[in-house]
Amino acid sequence: MRGFLPRPRPAYTQPVPRLSPPARNTLAYVVGEVFWGLAWALTVDGAMVAAFRDDFQGPSGFVGLTWFLASFGLGIPLLLAAFWVEPMRHKRAFVFWGHLAGAGALFLMAILIHLSPDPATTCVAYLVANTLFFVSVGLLIPGWLALVGELFPAGTQARVLGLSFFANKVAGMFAGEAIASQVLATSWAPADKWTLLFGIAGLAGVIGSFPFLWIVETPRERPPRASFPAYLRSLVHALRDHPVLRRFIAADAVGVTVLLTLAFYADAAIQADGFANHWSGHWVAVGAVAQLSMSGLIAWTGAAVRPRTWMAVGLCCGSAGALAAACGGSHLAYDIASGGVGVYMMAFATCRAPEVMRLTPSRDGTAPIGIAVALLMPVQGIVPLVTDAWIIPVTGYGPVFVTVAVLGVIAAILLLLWVPRNVVTTAESTPASGRNE
Repeated sequence: MRGFLPRPRPAYTQPVPRLSPPARNTLAYVVGEVFWGLAWALTVDGAMVAAFRDDFQGPSGFVGLTWFLASFGLGIPLLLAAFWVEPMRHKRAFVFWGHLAGAGALFLMAILIHLSPDPATTCVAYLVANTLFFVSVGLLIPGWLALVGELFPAGTQARVLGLSFFANKVAGMFAGEAIASQVLATSWAPADKWTLLFGIAGLAGVIGSFPFLWIVETPRERPPRASFPAYLRSLVHALRDHPVLRRFIAADAVGVTVLLTLAFYADAAIQADGFANHWSGHWVAVGAVAQLSMSGLIAWTGAAVRPRTWMAVGLCCGSAGALAAACGGSHLAYDIASGGVGVYMMAFATCRAPEVMRLTPSRDGTAPIGIAVALLMPVQGIVPLVTDAWIIPVTGYGPVFVTVAVLGVIAAILLLLWVPRNVVTTAESTPASGRNE
């Protein structure tokens, strides 16, 4: 009889418990963002743009031109992404290949910097490759965020994004700051420094792409892909049928001027106050600490605090950072500037997409997210360009930062008091049953 009884398995052969799909999906987003946090901190963080310009003696309007091209590189793909993404039964592969494309643009940057014969050519190569990078990001963002909306219920979307950006900023704060500060402080030739930084960023981006293949996605029935003219008409209809979304975008466009502080506080420190450019690594770390704190707080509270409230808090912190930058002259002032803008960026990174999906509950979130972000790009691109080329040379940095602070407070008031809280479309005679927050 003993031969017929099942023998107990040794401890080392016991089956390993498998992660549930929600836990596995959360882990995919979090691990991926660890590596992309490092890539971002080493390359396209606002402070790093000013340091690059300083190393290669770029023209006075270089920072503003970089933001201008990046914004329009983002904006057009953001509007077009849903044409390809919405009919997909699976979004996972799109998100994976989109991340790889961004890593490829970072490698291209490293190669172009290495091959450029002189600083002027290097600056042109930077502008071209950086714009291509943001084109890839613009195509990726709507699908990446819409996939969050499909994988997780509304009450946990901001929490998942908070955890993801928490991991992103841990990498930026520790590894990014250490590598950037050490490399920029060396006596190497500028081309060697920046080739190494972009090469490391590209490698981190490749590694950070593969966790998205872990995602467990439920296939969904999708409408067939419409013709391109019909798709463009649908973008207009999305705005026409959702008046609350239009108000939200208008308030957001006022608030996005806070990013002028991000664009210029390091430039002000380096140009006006004589800081060495390796301080950019320090300010990247300070901004990462602020974003880390905000993302951790959002992840911890989850649905307890409404996304729109977090966005208003972020705007007020960004305004405080702008006022500190207007004072300038000390490490502390620019630390506060970096921290305040960091809080603003994280509040909107984690809460903008969930809020947009609450405002448009009747459709796939890809197109509304793309519209909401793309319509900010003219402000986000043209305003820094005009400010850098014509306003700062006349007024200096202080009045610009004070104006930004005022606009940030106005945007917070608009979000809380002017944007209606009930979701209403033109096709509805009564408010939707849910609230948009």
